Amino acid sequence: MRIALFTECYRPIVNGVVVSVSTFAGELRKLGHEVHIVAPEFPDYEETDPSVHRLPSLCPPTSPRYPIALPYSGYRLRALFKDRPPDVIHAQHPFTCCREGRRWARRLPCPLVFTYHTLIRSYAHYVPLPRPLVRAAAVWVSRSFSNSAKHVVVPTRGVSDLLRSYGVHRPIAVIPTGIDLDLIRSSQRQPVRARLGIPDGVPLIAYSGRIALEKNLGLLLRALSILRRDGGDAHVVLIGGGPWEDEAARIACAASVTDQVHITGYVDRGEVFNWLSEADVFAFPSLTDTQGVAVLEAMALGVPAVAVRSGAVEDVIRDRVDGLIVDPTAEALAEGLGKVLADGALRARLAGQTIPRAEEFSAGRMAEKLVRVYERSLAGCAPELGDT
Repeated sequence: MRIALFTECYRPIVNGVVVSVSTFAGELRKLGHEVHIVAPEFPDYEETDPSVHRLPSLCPPTSPRYPIALPYSGYRLRALFKDRPPDVIHAQHPFTCCREGRRWARRLPCPLVFTYHTLIRSYAHYVPLPRPLVRAAAVWVSRSFSNSAKHVVVPTRGVSDLLRSYGVHRPIAVIPTGIDLDLIRSSQRQPVRARLGIPDGVPLIAYSGRIALEKNLGLLLRALSILRRDGGDAHVVLIGGGPWEDEAARIACAASVTDQVHITGYVDRGEVFNWLSEADVFAFPSLTDTQGVAVLEAMALGVPAVAVRSGAVEDVIRDRVDGLIVDPTAEALAEGLGKVLADGALRARLAGQTIPRAEEFSAGRMAEKLVRVYERSLAGCAPELGDT
């Protein structure tokens, strides 16, 4: 099968969608499929992968790290699609680059599959317009683009329910982004605490992902302040970088936990696994994520997670079996983290279940499910994979 993945962001950007696209592309190739990736050009970045095709773009002043493909720039793909058109076009967003993918799907024609990765309505603060207007537009865009696809893929049942509430009537398949267990296991472990001055033996709470407002990291920092007030000496490492780094440092200072909070900045994948492997517990405070890939990566390394109830993690964490799910308050998060850190027997029991649970979400298994959606799209059938 020849598959074209259209995405609004790709390397060198590092975020959950990029991880999803690159992971699925790699697994689909292992299964014998030909995969091409179409993404906007990134400033001063030279593309060396012949399977990645770039469209002309511009960088908006509000988000300079996220270039936007120019409308109607898909003419660059004529040579790619002329002799061997794709069997399936798979869009990862409902915006300009992926709208080019939709135009090509209609022109060729071939099935359009759409993965709804992001709760777009929750990112209204990035658009310099009134938030109620932006949120209403986000619902309309989500509904309209989803209903223009042959099939929709979502990472969790909660996202499926949300799209149904928006008025999406297309078949929906629930397929999380899998984790690359081979990559996680093959990474060479390097001691990293000393780099940021974290003493050996001090309990370490880890978070990995973008350092951004929508990740709700203020909740984690307030929970750390509560732990410290109650006599805990744990440190928090925020593995990643992003536009909220200065604000995170300000909140840590205001909460008097500056000496216990460490921000790594952007690091490569192997470095993420180094940090996760040294953590005692993984914290996931986000209310806007659509899935818990970062949680699964921690679990694959034997690290139990404490996550706030959000709809993104209930399909991943089995509460009190391989992690804890708590209410989205600083007090509840502090209590959950403190419980895991203070009770060695509980931590060991949870950790003993994390690896087999993570293996259920291997990238290979998820790619096989995605292929079946492609096959059913080509056959004109509705999917059968946890669909709604």
